[in-house]
Amino acid sequence: MLNSCCTILFISSSKDPVIITAEQSFHGRTLATVTATGQPKYHAGFTYGGEMVRGFRYTPYNDADALKALVEEISQTPEEDAASGRKRGLAAIMLEPLQGEGGIVPGNKEYFECARKLCDEHGALLICDEVQAGMGRSGTLWGHENLGVEPDVFTSAKALGGGVPIGAMMARGDAANVLTPGTHASTYGGNPLACAAALAVAEYLSEHDVLANVNARGEQLVKGLQDIASRYPSVLGDVRGWGLIRGVPIMDDAGMTAAELVGDAMEEGLLLVAAGPSVVRFVPPLVVGEAEIDEALARFERAIAKRAT
Repeated sequence: MLNSCCTILFISSSKDPVIITAEQSFHGRTLATVTATGQPKYHAGFTYGGEMVRGFRYTPYNDADALKALVEEISQTPEEDAASGRKRGLAAIMLEPLQGEGGIVPGNKEYFECARKLCDEHGALLICDEVQAGMGRSGTLWGHENLGVEPDVFTSAKALGGGVPIGAMMARGDAANVLTPGTHASTYGGNPLACAAALAVAEYLSEHDVLANVNARGEQLVKGLQDIASRYPSVLGDVRGWGLIRGVPIMDDAGMTAAELVGDAMEEGLLLVAAGPSVVRFVPPLVVGEAEIDEALARFERAIAKRAT
């Protein structure tokens, strides 16, 4: 799915293209997208001669000054490349509106506005990876709507099909005119079952005001987690995230990891998932009810109490 974006970038650029992604990002498991993922632990076993796919650079997430500096560096072609007639330049900036695997870290508006401005100035594409934050999860239909920017390309999958495998790439402007029939293909691209499932999901979201529930239950979840954190300040930190994608950090001296606490919660009948070594991630169904959130909070507190005592 994100391979499509990378294909666009390399085809549409006449220069030696460089794609910027963020440190602690996650963009996929194919060779190109695992290279785009700014976490070295995912690169192990995929290098050739010690290198991943060339043309990717990483920058700290939510650091506008660092992003500006990297774009400035990329815009200068090394002498050896210039001597051979090559020209280096920015092809794209690819970001998650909210970093999921990086610890449930929402993007900030200043950073994304800076990325948009830099892409406009350099004729590059701004790409948003909406696989985790999109399809209503963040309280808006797409995560980037929380940030006040409009990307040139964004991608979706997972929730798009409500459990049926499907991925999609949306593009506008010149980016929408690059891929022509035969340029990019997928064995199951356009699969009738997957497309029917995605259409059913989109219709349900539109007809049942699911976003209102996401925001109401998200506020309920945050309030409940904050209350638990106030009772266990040596274990839990400040709750973060949007809508129904929330993370609660485990304090350094809590005596437990996120994975261990997730395991304890599972013993209580609550399914959670770690987001890195020290953040517990809550991603309940978008149609979750008020009573179910209350029950989840009660089970989570029971799991904490077992280790905190």
